[in-house]
Amino acid sequence: MSQNRLYRRFFLVLIGLASMYVGWERESLLWAAMSNRRLKTDLQHKNQDLEKVNAELKRKKEETERLKQEAAELSENVKKSEQKIQDIEQTITYTLAKSRQIQSQIASAKNDRDLMAQKADTEKEAIRQSLQTYYVAWALAGPFSPAAVFTRQALTAQGRGLQDVHRKRADFDTLLKDFTETQKTVRTEMERQETMLSSVQSDRNNKERQLEKKRSRQQIIESELAELEKTAQELASLIDNLRSRAVQEEEAEKQDRIAKQMSGESPIPRRSLLWPVQGEVVEKFGRHKHPELGTTYISNGIIINLKQSQPVRAAADGRILYTGKFMSYGQMALMEHPGDWYTVYGRLSKFFVEKGQELKAGDVLGESGLKPGGAETYFELRFYGKPTDPLPWMKE
Repeated sequence: MSQNRLYRRFFLVLIGLASMYVGWERESLLWAAMSNRRLKTDLQHKNQDLEKVNAELKRKKEETERLKQEAAELSENVKKSEQKIQDIEQTITYTLAKSRQIQSQIASAKNDRDLMAQKADTEKEAIRQSLQTYYVAWALAGPFSPAAVFTRQALTAQGRGLQDVHRKRADFDTLLKDFTETQKTVRTEMERQETMLSSVQSDRNNKERQLEKKRSRQQIIESELAELEKTAQELASLIDNLRSRAVQEEEAEKQDRIAKQMSGESPIPRRSLLWPVQGEVVEKFGRHKHPELGTTYISNGIIINLKQSQPVRAAADGRILYTGKFMSYGQMALMEHPGDWYTVYGRLSKFFVEKGQELKAGDVLGESGLKPGGAETYFELRFYGKPTDPLPWMKE
């Protein structure tokens, strides 16, 4: 095969790989577009695909704006909740200070009441001693003796003093009761404020979680927007390439390739390919629904999950057409096989081959890529440039 012919086939395969962004159903049209007879129809379909991508772009942008607005509202609500939390904390601080003040007043009232109790005991003892003196004076000198009269006067004054002490002690008891009731009220108010604080904090935390979800979703949408914009650019470029390169293909070769694509003819027998690695197929060929986002995407190949990194081997005899990083395939090796069919090995960590190198089935071409908890390898099969489910062609 001449070098120009090799480059031409390499270009056609790369065009086929790029079309994974718009779905494997559309890719058969990419190759059919090389026919002048069908070019007009194919370009019309590609323009329709571009309109769909632009419509999806518009929807994603509208969703992004909505998420931004909701995030801004949530952010404002979080700020209000934080201000409310600060106000409640200040109120609690004031209430706590008031509680401490009342506690100090209660202690002071208890101390004064105890002092009055001690003074009452002292007054009672003085009265008891005065009574003894009075009884002695009354017995020795009579009730009208100067000593008896003086003692009676002293007893009268002491009685008034004791009554005054009892009255003050009752006042302190009333004051202590009032302080205690006030303290209960303050504590009840503090409990209410603490409950309110807990509720506002919980609401604030909930809003912060919602805000984080909105921002995460916004990042995802922005990433999807970037991919869609890239897809739109690739598709527009692809349409231009279809127009400019349609005349460069030999008509017989184009017609033959299109006929093979449309007929479903396969260049190899079933169950004839070696597995590139030994592991579990965790993603099959075709349409899939994202488990978290709910969006639909298309896989043009299979993903094989591995417990640890493994050598990646050629599925059949062929030639290395390309090695390097290519779009969403990551580090990729592309092999061309006799009969116009190709195998693609993606998500590699390293290569052991170079462009143009001939390999036999089972030869090592690279090493699988690592991921958290293990490794993985992407494998794709294309007949005449069109992606095909590889599982029916793999050896059991």
